[in-house]
Order: sequence, then C-alpha cells, then structure tokens
Amino acid sequence: MKSLSTIVLVTAHIAALAAAQISSVSTTYNTDISSYNFDDSKFNYCQANYPSSSTYTSVANTTLEFVQLIVRHGDRTPALVVPGQDVTWNCDKYSENIYLKSSTASSVSSSALVNQKVEIPAWNGKYGYSNQLWKGTCSVGELTDTGKAQLETLGAQLRSVYVDKLNFLPYWLNKTNQVYVRTTDFWRTKSSAESLLGGIWPYRGITAEMAIPMYTYPAEIETMDANNDACPATDRTWYNIISTSSYQTFFQGQSTLMSKLSGILNVSGPEWSMVWDGYADTLFTRKCNNKGLPCNAAGTVCATADDEDQVKRNANFDWAYKYRDHPLAKTYTRLHIGSFIGTLRDQLQNFVTGNTGILKLALYSGHDTTIGPILGSLKAGNRQMLRPSYASNLIFELWKKKDRSRVVRVLYDGEVLKLQEGNQWCDLSACPLDTFTNYLQDYVPSNIATECS
Repeated sequence: MKSLSTIVLVTAHIAALAAAQISSVSTTYNTDISSYNFDDSKFNYCQANYPSSSTYTSVANTTLEFVQLIVRHGDRTPALVVPGQDVTWNCDKYSENIYLKSSTASSVSSSALVNQKVEIPAWNGKYGYSNQLWKGTCSVGELTDTGKAQLETLGAQLRSVYVDKLNFLPYWLNKTNQVYVRTTDFWRTKSSAESLLGGIWPYRGITAEMAIPMYTYPAEIETMDANNDACPATDRTWYNIISTSSYQTFFQGQSTLMSKLSGILNVSGPEWSMVWDGYADTLFTRKCNNKGLPCNAAGTVCATADDEDQVKRNANFDWAYKYRDHPLAKTYTRLHIGSFIGTLRDQLQNFVTGNTGILKLALYSGHDTTIGPILGSLKAGNRQMLRPSYASNLIFELWKKKDRSRVVRVLYDGEVLKLQEGNQWCDLSACPLDTFTNYLQDYVPSNIATECS
C-alpha cells in the first residue's frame, strides 16, 4: 500500500486529470475490463491452494537438488483501521512463545520463556481512545488463528511432498543449516514462517540450541517488498502508471462505487479516493472471517455482494496493470522488488557453484506485494495474476539431469506456473537454468542506488 505522503503529493495532479476526463467516462459499476480475460470464478482470496503429494510428480530423469519457497502470510486482521466498526477479532488460540537464552555458550543460562499477547481493554471513554479499534485480542495486520493454521497446514502439505514422498528434506531437522529462513520485519510474516516450519517438522522441540535462525533486514534496507523511502523512484513510476488515460478511464468509471463505500465506512482522504487497496482490505478481511459486509453508522446503507465482487475485479485489474501489463511495469518491478529477484537468482547460481554448503530449502515469508511482482516479472497468465491469496506459495525447484545440466520448475499454489498468452518465454515445468537466470537478469537493477535516485 502506498504511503500517505506519496498519495498526498500526487492527489492534485490526479484530481485534475480525472476532472478533465470524467464527462466522457461511464459511472456504472461494470466498467469494461474484459480485455484482461480474468477468470475469477474460482478465485478465493481467503485461501490459496496447497501442493499435494497425490498430484505432485518429479521432473522426469532428474534429481531434485534445491528448493526456494516464497510464501504469503496467512489470514490477517485489517491493515487499515476503520473507526466505529463493531466487530471482534481474536488471535489467542495459538501461543506466541519467545525463548530467551544467552548466545554465549560458556555463560550461565539466562533462559526464559514468555508468551506474547495483545491486550485491548474495554474502553469506557475515560482513559483510552474510545471507538478507535475493534474488540478482541488482535493487533492491526496481525496473523489470525486461521492464518496460523493455514501456514501450518501448508507446511504439512510440503512435508508430505518433500519429506514423505521424495525423501528430499530430512524427517528430523538435526542440521539447521540445511534451511535458510528470511521474513520481512512484520509479526504476521514471522508467525507465518514459524507456523509453516512447525508443519514441515512438527516434532521439533523449542530448545535454543536447535532453533532455526530467522533473518530479517532492517526496514531501511528491505528488499522483499517495495522500499519507497530508500527508492523514491518506485513511487514516481507508480504515479506515472496511474496517470495514464487508460487507467484513469477505468478508475473514474468506478467513482460511484467508491463514493458509496467511502460513505458507508465514513472514510476520506487520498488513501481512500485514489486506490482500491483500503476497500479491498476492509471487505476481504471481513469476508474471510465471516464478519459480514459493513453498513453505515445508521444501518441504512450496506455494502452488497455485488459491491464486493466489483472491488475484487477492480483490485485484480489494478494488480496486473501495474505489475505486468503497463509499459512501465518492468521498471516498476525492478524498483519494487528487483533486488530480491537478484537474491533468488544469485542463490540458485551459488548453489550450483557449491557456495551454499548443505542448504536444501530457502524459505522467504512475505506479502502479496512480494509474490505479485515476481509473478508479473515472469509474465504469469491471467488467472495466476489475480491477487495472491492468503498462504499463496511460489516454489522454484532446481533439478539436475543425468548430463549434469540443470532445469528450474516453477510451481504456484501447487501447479506449474502458466504464462501469459504471447509471452511463452520458457516452459516452466523444466526451464533450463541459464535461460531462467538470464531472463531474471532484466529485472535485477545493475545499480539500485542510481536507478532509485
């Protein structure tokens, strides 16, 4: 989601551009975006498909050597707070245990175990910020109990494939350097990684000596998601994308729906008038947790299932447009997540040259804005370019053939990734490694500091 400061800076220009076009633009809900040919009839934002051992097959005449796994966190609470929403969010079924121990082997043990909890007191208007947050035990953007279960189940499904069926990963993880784990610095992505690992290796203890290292980058140098502060050109490119007449035609064609929803939610400001993210976040999180559709304070006007469906289509249109279809999409992706794509490429190459030790699995726990740009860079097909669902899983498998050459297979939500019609640059069921890494090179900044300035 764009920063408020960025949105404010471009609001005036967009408003002027929109005003010049509004007279010729339809104000019905059903703006024609059929040219994208999205088949979203089976789209389930609330739950991604899992890999399945019953349908999983190996690449013929090859040996699996290495797996990179990029996942989106599970179900979460809203990332934007809409005051006055009379709902309850609970996140206390799973314990968030933190084990503390000195890393100096010779020191006296100073271990302790704490259980992290969120407390939201019952406001009486006297001491707190009355009516500014929901009831329950969840923080903003926190992984729900459902979300933790989703990632645990994903881990169990991965275990059934890579441990039970292939004997690729160990039954017991006694050598933690066989696994590399990195997450963005958010509670929900860390919890997702923990839940997933618990599903792959459910019999592990919690002793500090056997803990799997989990790496994060400081926010100032994060590359697994857009880093607009470090790379201002990311926002400028986004601004240029949404300023185009085709995007504004689509956007203004939805103005009636946006006006209705902003009235129901009693929200205003550029973050609610320029992008669909806030509306998608509010409606989708409620739907996934059976909270019902929101109504205005008086209860006289409510969002409908048709409204929700159109928001879904708008969000999907916006997603593919900026990450795959606009002429500036490649530039935007390079700035948004190109450095992380470079990390994935380099890790594949380093494995081949023997510079990764005994590493077998690299897990990256991120967001829809981690997976989506990568799918866009690969020119994923229309169905695969829908917004990544909770627990979406993108897998790069490295296989070695008998002639010692290598191929990469790309799986998305349990299936070989299908490419956009007219962009069949490789067969991702077995793409030669050199072809794959050379293709990725176009999305890796040669000098990120220069490109971002």
